[in-house]
Amino acid sequence: MPKRKKRKKIEHSAFSKLASFTSSAIKEYKHSQKLKQQQLEKDLKKQEFSKLSLEKKELRAKEDNFRKQEEKLQIKFENLKLKERELELKDNELKTKENSLKEKELNLKFKGEEQKNKESDLKKREKELQIKSEEQNRKDVDLKVREDEQRQKELKETRRKRREQKLRDEKEQEKRNLEALKLKEWEEKFDREQKAREDQEKLKEEKLRMRESNRRSNDANYSDNNEEVTKQLEALDVENSSKN
Repeated sequence: MPKRKKRKKIEHSAFSKLASFTSSAIKEYKHSQKLKQQQLEKDLKKQEFSKLSLEKKELRAKEDNFRKQEEKLQIKFENLKLKERELELKDNELKTKENSLKEKELNLKFKGEEQKNKESDLKKREKELQIKSEEQNRKDVDLKVREDEQRQKELKETRRKRREQKLRDEKEQEKRNLEALKLKEWEEKFDREQKAREDQEKLKEEKLRMRESNRRSNDANYSDNNEEVTKQLEALDVENSSKN
């Protein structure tokens, strides 16, 4: 009984050690697996990231290539549009030329007909002009006759007007001569009257001077001088009246 207990203790101790070792090994294995798993995840992430980067580069390259191709297509499309436009313009130009040629043909045809009509009209006009020329010649002759008659009438009228004007001028000259004569007579009369007034003024001045001189004379000679002055004044009055 004691040996079994001891064996059991030994077995239990060995089992405990084995269990502890196994548990530790499991833990280390799990830890190692976990580290490997983590490393693997990191590697996978790196690979995925690298793959994604590469895919992005490829996508960008494809996008650039697609963009370039699209630009080339756009350029080709624009060139095609330009060519279509050029073709359309050429087509329109050809149509315009065709229409122009048709118009020229019609114009030539119309001008030909018009020329014929003009020639016909010219012939008619020549005849009309000839008739008008003959009529004009007759009118010129009649006009010349009337002009000669009118010239003779105007000449007679001019002579008559000249005679009448000459008579009016003579009457006007006589009137001017008469007015000049009256003016001259009036001027002479005015001059005489003016001279008479001047003489009277001189006589008055002389009388005043003599009277003043007489007052200043001596009392003894006053009467004699007064008589002499009176005689002189009377003589001046007589001379002045005779001049007037």
